[in-house]
Amino acid sequence: MSTAGVGGAGGQERRNVAYSWYVVFVLMLCQILSAVDSRLPFIMVEAIKQDLRLSDTQIGLITGAAFSLTYALCAMPIARLSDRGHRVIVIAGAIAVWSGFTALAGLTRGFSTFALSRIGVAAAESALTPAAHAIISSHLDGPSRPKGLAVFSVGIAVGAFVALALGGYIADRLGWRTAFMLIGAVGALLIPLVLLTVREPIQPERRKGGPALRGSFVSLARDPLVRNVILGGTLLGFSAGALNSWGPAYIMRTFELSATQTGASFGMVAGILATIGILAGGFASSWLSRHDPRHALTMLSAAFSLAMLAQVGALLSNSYMLFLGLIAVSVLFSSFYLGPTFAAIQSAVDPSRRSFASAVALFSINGIGIASGSFVVGLLSDLLVGWAESESLRWALIIVSLAKAWSAAHYWRASRLLEGASEVPLNP
Repeated sequence: MSTAGVGGAGGQERRNVAYSWYVVFVLMLCQILSAVDSRLPFIMVEAIKQDLRLSDTQIGLITGAAFSLTYALCAMPIARLSDRGHRVIVIAGAIAVWSGFTALAGLTRGFSTFALSRIGVAAAESALTPAAHAIISSHLDGPSRPKGLAVFSVGIAVGAFVALALGGYIADRLGWRTAFMLIGAVGALLIPLVLLTVREPIQPERRKGGPALRGSFVSLARDPLVRNVILGGTLLGFSAGALNSWGPAYIMRTFELSATQTGASFGMVAGILATIGILAGGFASSWLSRHDPRHALTMLSAAFSLAMLAQVGALLSNSYMLFLGLIAVSVLFSSFYLGPTFAAIQSAVDPSRRSFASAVALFSINGIGIASGSFVVGLLSDLLVGWAESESLRWALIIVSLAKAWSAAHYWRASRLLEGASEVPLNP
């Protein structure tokens, strides 16, 4: 073999690796926009509540159950379309739809119309993550997969910060309606970038009688490893999602800060620490998995136990600086889950069913976990008013925080089940 041939092959391999990471970067930009549009109402809870005359239960229903359950239910049928080889087109179309519904939220006049606008955003955004997970997993090999999925997931943290900081700034100066319309218009910039520069990955050959054709949902539910990972993620979503939804409102009520002050401080701390946590979890998982795949899930179990203690401590504090410090610790460790969780699921299933596998996980984490967590906090806050009075939201959040310990137990169990496992498809 000639030296030129070797160099050419090596150069081609480097170009392929570089392009694969470019794809991850573009999809991360899509995730940033998705996170901004989904989290925009959180910093405007008080303004929206007063303008539309909503209760805490209604706010919790819109930002939690209505959004997350719609997201989860729509993810699975759209994922089936993605797995047929139309992932790039699905993502571009989804951006157009969710951006339009975000802008329309600025025109709503009551509970029903605002809820419908958020349902539209949720339905469209459900297309992104399953398709993106499948594209990334097709471009990157097993050891690199947690890192790639973690970098993509950083968009969640960056978008959350932008939603809180920029959304609060615009809302305080131009009103919450203008904030929705301006941010909704941004989606037009990403659509051509996705369509023109992201290549559809080569679809693997489907196996006859395998999970690509039948039984994949049942296989995921029956497999003890995947089941425990999904249950652990669902319980984490129940706890962390409630804090994401109600954290800004809790700060403004408890510490009497404006939307701008809350978005700048809480948004910056949550955004920076979540970014660090997502990357740390993904890169640490890749490194640990090379030694023993079980260590990555054991790491998550320990991280979530620490996150629960920090979150409860923050909610018991009456000092805003101490609250921010402890919340930073909780957000950091909670954010470890994204790369390792979805990498474990992606590695366990047939490659031709990766979008669907992610959709099932998202149905559990978002549709059951995050949706119920946000709603339960709003409901508990209203129910506890007679006992806790102005402290009802604090105690509702503390109660829901305890679910992180249960989540840690499932990840510990999953780590014990991983012994001897390798990257092979689940049995149908």
